[in-house]
Formats: sequence, C-alpha cells, structure tokens
Amino acid sequence: MRHEEYERRRRALEAQFREDLELLRAGYQAKLRALEMLWLAPPEALPPAVAVSETLRLSETLASSETLPETAQPPSETVAPPAPPKEIRRGQVREEIEAAFAELPEEFDRRDVIRVLGYEPPRATLFRVLEQLVVDKWIAVAWHSAGRSSTRYAKLSEPAEETA
Repeated sequence: MRHEEYERRRRALEAQFREDLELLRAGYQAKLRALEMLWLAPPEALPPAVAVSETLRLSETLASSETLPETAQPPSETVAPPAPPKEIRRGQVREEIEAAFAELPEEFDRRDVIRVLGYEPPRATLFRVLEQLVVDKWIAVAWHSAGRSSTRYAKLSEPAEETA
C-alpha cells in the first residue's frame, strides 16, 4: 500500500466516523425529545402508566439496530407532535408567569413553570425572568442547583408591588 492510498483510506474512515457520530447524536436527540414530551405531557394525554413504563423499559434495552415489536409500540393517538415554537414578544413570558403565579406550587422549579405556561420559553429568557422575580421579591431561591438537581424557588408571602 502506498502512502497516498493509506491517506485516502484514512480520510474516508474519518469521514465515515463523523457521519456515524452524527447519526448517534441525532438518535440521542430524538430519544431525549420523546422523553421530554413524556415528562411535559399532561397525565390525561398519556396511556396507562404500565404501558408507558413497559414501552420505555423495552426501548431503553434495545440495541441500536433493533426496533420495538408492533405490539409494544404506544398507540399513535397518545404521542402528540411537538407544538410549533411560540412567538414570544419581549416581556410576554413574565406577564404569563405572573398571570399563572397562583397555579404554581409553593416550592417549584423550571419544569413546574413550563407545565403551567403550557410551552417552554427560551432557557435564557426563563431564567432571566425568574431572576427578576427574585429581585422583585415575588420569589426566593429555596435551593440552588447542584449536579442534576434543579434550582428550586419558593413563593414569598405576597408579591411586591411593581414600581414604575
């Protein structure tokens, strides 16, 4: 084998490796989106818990080339397509959080806020609004994030009146 052939084959292997990594990444992203949809879906939209846990258990143990058997596939009406991204105008997220403030539990995290809003605003926007609510004394940080645990917020007794 000459050096040119070696280099050509090496470049081809590297290109194939990059393509394989992209396929793996795309598969991971699809699984992550499906998991997030299950997490954010209202309980009444999901099939019975047994079917969901069985489907998840099966899908988590499959090799990359395997698929779920037809009988293990969740019914198509239970998996809703993701909602199109919502157009968000400046200040709208804060207004919507304030409007739904009573629906939040006494102690909550960002997932609770997303559930109450019904959509997921951009991450930076959500955390900026939560930080502003802390500054304005609507909420306080009850628990700072550490590792996989989310920052938890606590409602204060009465939201402070906004100053002009």
